[in-house]
Amino acid sequence: MSSFIKHIPCPKCGSKDNLGEYDDHLYCFGCGYYKRKDDLDSLRERLRPKQNSSNDYSMLDTTPDIPLEGVKWLMKYGITVPEITKHNIQWCESQRLLLLINTLSYWQGRSFRSVGPKYLSHGVKPLTIYGKSDTIIVLVEDILSAIKISRLENICSSPLLGSSVSFDFEKEYVGMNKQINIWLDRDKAKQAVKIKNRFKGLGCNAKVIITDKDPKEYNTQEISTWLKNK
Repeated sequence: MSSFIKHIPCPKCGSKDNLGEYDDHLYCFGCGYYKRKDDLDSLRERLRPKQNSSNDYSMLDTTPDIPLEGVKWLMKYGITVPEITKHNIQWCESQRLLLLINTLSYWQGRSFRSVGPKYLSHGVKPLTIYGKSDTIIVLVEDILSAIKISRLENICSSPLLGSSVSFDFEKEYVGMNKQINIWLDRDKAKQAVKIKNRFKGLGCNAKVIITDKDPKEYNTQEISTWLKNK
């Protein structure tokens, strides 16, 4: 069985993270682009020994003591101090990373360096559920949106940690027998519709929510209103 490596941009549809890179092939969950990694450069890369460097993020030193800039950023989106503790949001000083999720096999963080990408991640994405519900699950792109949606009674949320749903996760969501609401950022509206149609084709009750702002930018009452309208 092929081993998943990471999500990367797709050269065919232009998606930033729909292309899944495996050890022997590439596959886009958005447009279906497929390519085997049997070219010479790919083979050389697979055989090349991995080198340690200052940018090796596989191991991180973490602390629950988040500096003021990190706390301010979280509070800008309405994340409370109890929620920071509850969801184990931590800080890595050596990389200046605010770790939003950190499991044994995966982490994702918001970088506070002056240069480079704002978000960094490492490992295999986990299927994570925030909140509890027997009837409704809301699929979103990011951790903060999932946290805010999970505040509502009998509604749970799952962050895709991107904008695509792998086949394995798809099967998991279908097996939950819940109504699936897909609420991605506005620039991923077409992708959200594709995901909805895929779930509908599998017999699920699936709906799309399209809003001007990202879910994490709304307060609890506004989130409740959007979901009730669906």
